[in-house]
Amino acid sequence: MKGQLSSKRSVKALSMVIAIALASCASSLPNKSSAPANLTVLPEQAQAPNADSATPAKAAVPRPQLIKSADISIQVKSIEETTKAISDLVKQQQGDILELQDFRTGSYDIAQSVSLKLRIPQERLDAVLETIAQLGIVKGRSLKAEDVSNQLVDLQARLKNLRQTELQLQEILKQTGSVGDVLKVTQELSRVREMIEQIDAQLTNLKNQVAYSTIQVTLSSAIATIPPQSDLGTQIQNTWNSATSSLVGVSIGLLKLAIWLLVYCPYWLIPLTIYLFLRRRRRQLPPVQKPDPES
Repeated sequence: MKGQLSSKRSVKALSMVIAIALASCASSLPNKSSAPANLTVLPEQAQAPNADSATPAKAAVPRPQLIKSADISIQVKSIEETTKAISDLVKQQQGDILELQDFRTGSYDIAQSVSLKLRIPQERLDAVLETIAQLGIVKGRSLKAEDVSNQLVDLQARLKNLRQTELQLQEILKQTGSVGDVLKVTQELSRVREMIEQIDAQLTNLKNQVAYSTIQVTLSSAIATIPPQSDLGTQIQNTWNSATSSLVGVSIGLLKLAIWLLVYCPYWLIPLTIYLFLRRRRRQLPPVQKPDPES
């Protein structure tokens, strides 16, 4: 009898708890039929439902990951000043000069050129290009972009899966007992870690290429139709240098000729000796007397 009473009391208490829970849930739900007293409903809103509330909110589209590279060729008055200005600009924009090639020959009738390869943060690429274009006359300009969004997503997914596999292998390594199983799991774990390092390096490289853009800049000078005139002191100095250089060249040439003659003296001394001997012998002979025509 007491057991039945206790069971009835427990059922009754449980039903009361359920009822209280349902009441609290009902009170927490918003009442759609009632509206605040200070809220007025416009006729247009009462007739037509809101389009924004009818359509579900679209997910934010991720920005495409692009690798950008630009190429610009400009003609400038002074290559030295322009190169200095570009170097200062790169430092201001927190970039780097990766390569510089100087093709100047010093001749006034040949176009001089300098090539620079710059690395600039991608968000400052357009501003840097506009600034460089204002340093001279633009002869050519191009911009390329490569979308690597899918590659980044694929590498990130592969890296995530490999890291999960690494954790699973570590757990298996703790549970295995035989030496053969431990060796197999260790080898597989080493292979997975090697793949993780490779993919991580590829992912880092792609991210760096996306974060920084490259600019190939070619600076060229106009061909001068009239050679630049130097001052009198420079002309005298150049003439003196040419004369001394010519004197040294002639002296060296004569010295080389003397060495050649000394080396080949047996070939020209023998004919010279024979000629001198015959000439001397001819002088020692008595002169031939011509017959007298009268006799």
